[in-house]
Amino acid sequence: MNRLKHIFKLARAYKIGKTTELPYPPYQYTIEPTNACNFKCDFCPQSDPEHSQRRPTGQLTVENFKLFLGKRRSVKPGNKNINFTLDGEPFLNKDFIQFIELAAKDRLFSIFASNGSLISPDKTDLLTEAGPFRASIDMASDKNIFETIRSKKDNYEKLLKNLRYLIKKAGENENVNLEINDISAFAGVNPKESLEKLINLLGPDIPSRVVFRTRLFHNFCGHLGFIRKKEKYRLCPYPWTQMAVTYNGDAVPCCRDTSARSILGNVFEDDIITVWNGSKYRLFRQNLLDKKPELNAACKDCDLPYSGGGSKWKPVYIFRSLLGR
Repeated sequence: MNRLKHIFKLARAYKIGKTTELPYPPYQYTIEPTNACNFKCDFCPQSDPEHSQRRPTGQLTVENFKLFLGKRRSVKPGNKNINFTLDGEPFLNKDFIQFIELAAKDRLFSIFASNGSLISPDKTDLLTEAGPFRASIDMASDKNIFETIRSKKDNYEKLLKNLRYLIKKAGENENVNLEINDISAFAGVNPKESLEKLINLLGPDIPSRVVFRTRLFHNFCGHLGFIRKKEKYRLCPYPWTQMAVTYNGDAVPCCRDTSARSILGNVFEDDIITVWNGSKYRLFRQNLLDKKPELNAACKDCDLPYSGGGSKWKPVYIFRSLLGR
């Protein structure tokens, strides 16, 4: 499907028609390499002792990833990326670099989040040759903050080494794109000063394919204990724009449903459009249109519908984001 035509239909269904049965396939796709993780970060549901009990730990297989790519290809989506971020650390799946290779053969740009601990220089060299990608990695400018938030000792210097090598490769190879996020704001420090400190720590030569950001957090799973104030309700765009898929093929409404609370179908068993416009997906959208997110298991603890606005809710931001992917 033509990219601009796809986005126009998306905008019409989401903002104008507000329909639950959609005349287009998902625009963005996320698929989970694994839901296992070697970190237990304070800001992540993985830190919850009961998180791993909510669904079995498993791995995406090469065979199933090829199946997914074929089904994605058959619906002719408008964008040219694939996201490997849902739950877990992707490099705990031994086939993850092969997934990047297979995506590149489909002319897809790979996007993933990683804690960076397993991306050794040798692994980076293999990753660079696999295909184009953007890695989003969380870091802190202070070792004590890092070890406290990420609940992991003796990894700070290792991650610094890995990041410096990734930055070096980003300056040499256009396949390598990085987003380095400073998580220090979670500890209450001055975000601007902390970000400058982190840049200096990893500098001095930062190529243009490396960007630094301050990571802010919202309570997408209800695990942070924030009290959500019900301010102005805003219709969440995700069930109209994207599909997230767990390692075993279950379709969930967005990449924030890390526990797969709302399973809307299975794309390994059915085709994408059958799931996308199935009764479970339509009911999920209708509950949001009715301003009753609490009826959706994935939404009932999320603060996003009542987040009080901000630039991420502006249509200009949403569609610039879609066009840029």
